[in-house]
Amino acid sequence: MDYSEDSLNKIRDLAGQLTPPHEIAALLDFDETEFKVDVNTPGNAARKAFLKGYSETALRLRKQNLELVDAGSPAADEACRGYIRRMIRDIDL
Repeated sequence: MDYSEDSLNKIRDLAGQLTPPHEIAALLDFDETEFKVDVNTPGNAARKAFLKGYSETALRLRKQNLELVDAGSPAADEACRGYIRRMIRDIDL
């Protein structure tokens, strides 16, 4: 599917609000199956927009959790340990 710049910006914004792909498709009146294929296709513009929005929010949340770890939060500490485990799996260490 071809996406306009406006659609890509909306995808990025909605993904940044942690909206799952099937809901983005419904909100933006995209074919759900085609949109989900696009979001799962490396290099696709929809995937790039989705990952950018999602990643910006994930980064913000990780930063907040790191601050909470410094303040002594056990829950934030456990969340950060989960981030580390996922990072290690992602780079095959």
